[in-house]
Amino acid sequence: MVETVSPSETEPAPPRKRFPWPGGLSARLLLFTAIVVTFGGLLILPPTLAAYEEQWLLDRVRAGELASTIAESDPDLRVSDAVANQMFDQAGAVTVAVQAEGARRLVLPPKEPFKTPYLVDLRRQNPGSWLAAPFFTLKSAPGSMVRVMAEPRFRQEAEFVEIVLPDAPLKAQLVVQVWRLAGMTIFVAGLAGGLIYLSLNFLLVRPMQRITQAMERFRADPEDPAARVVVSRRRDEIGRAERELDMMQTDLLVALQAKARLAALGEAVAKINHDLRNMLTSAQMASDRLAALG
Repeated sequence: MVETVSPSETEPAPPRKRFPWPGGLSARLLLFTAIVVTFGGLLILPPTLAAYEEQWLLDRVRAGELASTIAESDPDLRVSDAVANQMFDQAGAVTVAVQAEGARRLVLPPKEPFKTPYLVDLRRQNPGSWLAAPFFTLKSAPGSMVRVMAEPRFRQEAEFVEIVLPDAPLKAQLVVQVWRLAGMTIFVAGLAGGLIYLSLNFLLVRPMQRITQAMERFRADPEDPAARVVVSRRRDEIGRAERELDMMQTDLLVALQAKARLAALGEAVAKINHDLRNMLTSAQMASDRLAALG
């Protein structure tokens, strides 16, 4: 007895998903593009914040240095203490000190006691501390002070210029920069991700979908002319796959047609053999009867 097997029993079962991962190639491509572009945006966040913090502190050091230079200028310029204090307030400095010839001199003394500041030395910074500085500032306690040291610009005889100022304005500016960069990253990620997704979907996913659909239609009905793959003029791997699939469908269709002709020929031969066998049987019976009558 010959057992019949349904097509569903011969087809392999689909693999069981271990993670909730999109099944379609387009969905996977979109998700992968979004992850890569977002990761690229996160990579530029630390150096951008570090560069902004360095420039912000350097501007305050230059303003404090310039104010100290004007305050110590020739008395004939008649710069009053009120004007000098106003310039120091614009720089945001609590204290300003200058070191020259190995001696540190306090140009602007503090008006009131303040917390012990943490140090940011702009003269020499390694990449690790430079990138981590903005995040250290963002995590600093409220009311913290920062001590900044930098090379002089207006005092040629000085070794370095040092100012102490509160980091609250810097922290507020860093938060603004974080949100600004986040918005720019989302915009660029959406724009670049959309362009990459559309390009790859047009160049890779759609042709693969057409090839897959052609294979499915040919498997369902090989004699259907619409099941043949449409060969494009592409010279890459997609074009090679289309040409190979077209040749494979042609060879398989020729083999199926030859098999159908052989089956028809075998059926005709079997029918002729059956008819001949009936004719021979009738002739044999007639011959036996004639022999019996003789």
